[in-house]
Amino acid sequence: MLLSSLCHPIQTFLLSGGDVCFGICNCVEDDMGWNLNTIYETKVKLVRCDARDLRSIPNFAIQNLPTGFYPGGNNFSVDLHSNYIQTVPDKAFGDLPKLSSLDLFGIILNDNKISSLSDSAFLGLENTRVVLDLEHNNLTTIPQALRILRKIEVLGLHDNPIMTLDASMIQHISPVLFFSLNLTLYNSWPVELNNLRVKYVYLYGYSGKSFQNFDVNGIGQRGIELEIEGMNNVDLSGVICNNKINVSKLWVYENYNIDIRPFERCSHGKVMQNITLFMLNNLNVSMVPNFVHTMSKLESLALTDNNITEINANDFRGLTELTELYLTNNRITTIHLHAFDTNTKLRGLQLIANMLTNFPNSVVNLNLEWLGMDDIDCTCSSLQNLKQVNATFAYDVRCLYAPSLPYTPLVKDALAACP
Repeated sequence: MLLSSLCHPIQTFLLSGGDVCFGICNCVEDDMGWNLNTIYETKVKLVRCDARDLRSIPNFAIQNLPTGFYPGGNNFSVDLHSNYIQTVPDKAFGDLPKLSSLDLFGIILNDNKISSLSDSAFLGLENTRVVLDLEHNNLTTIPQALRILRKIEVLGLHDNPIMTLDASMIQHISPVLFFSLNLTLYNSWPVELNNLRVKYVYLYGYSGKSFQNFDVNGIGQRGIELEIEGMNNVDLSGVICNNKINVSKLWVYENYNIDIRPFERCSHGKVMQNITLFMLNNLNVSMVPNFVHTMSKLESLALTDNNITEINANDFRGLTELTELYLTNNRITTIHLHAFDTNTKLRGLQLIANMLTNFPNSVVNLNLEWLGMDDIDCTCSSLQNLKQVNATFAYDVRCLYAPSLPYTPLVKDALAACP
């Protein structure tokens, strides 16, 4: 996520064109992915009504579909994002839910001005798997209209001024695979959310000082995947020191004033010991935190956008399951020769936007599949460590310069020109 973690939680990847349908929309078949650990990446029949200056939802009468556009077992989605829609009326999607063999129905309503939904807005979708994006609207509570839906799989509510939470509504939408919510209006952890059973939860802008009473349950044995962004002066010990919960993946970024001491204090607890993916970005730390090397189940680690200046011999020692390491945008000038000795499963290393000008000896003997680095010195003497091994993962790194060549080459070109 992790990557995913760096992107908007729900994204669409669309092309323009397609037959005109429903008066102002286009009906196309295209790839659509909701970036939830690639849980949905498939061909979809898509009604594109996005950015059409709409004030209301069009009449989605089934007879207005182009010939041959019936799903017939495919996923179907209606995209209405980036309009000026203020309400979702009764049976807003007409007869579309009646389409035969409908596997998944996507409703994309983010970036509108929606403040209300009719209680019958989703009539006809009672037993259909639904992906619903209501992010960036004007909702002040979780809509009662969702009570009709029995199979919500993705629910995006981020960036709505939601001031009240109905515990029974939270319980109704559970279990859900993805849930996002803006917590800017909350000064303490809303215990109503503890009724939520979710695989992946994205929380933004929490105004409280602690996560005391946090007890959100995950789906499955691997536990909850939790993304925390845009919070200041918050103590995360209520999450990471809470041995009643199970967190499998944790993204913490753009939380500039978070105290990382609880991570150290609870590094041997259930939460920290079970995490397989960990992101600790934008915290201005100047070194790899001491607790990192104790996270023995860690498979993916990101410490980007910090002020780390060097990688020491013991920073990642003990991370025997580590496969991906992201150190982008730090101030790294040196990496210890034995920094990665125990990381035998490491396959991806990102070092872009640092201050390295030579290829680190510690990286040469790794069995990497991909490597990201800034341009390096490609004189033959500086490439001797690569000359001795078949480090093909380094061959596409660009050179700062190569006196023996009339152009700026890649490492593989410079190596070929060396005696």
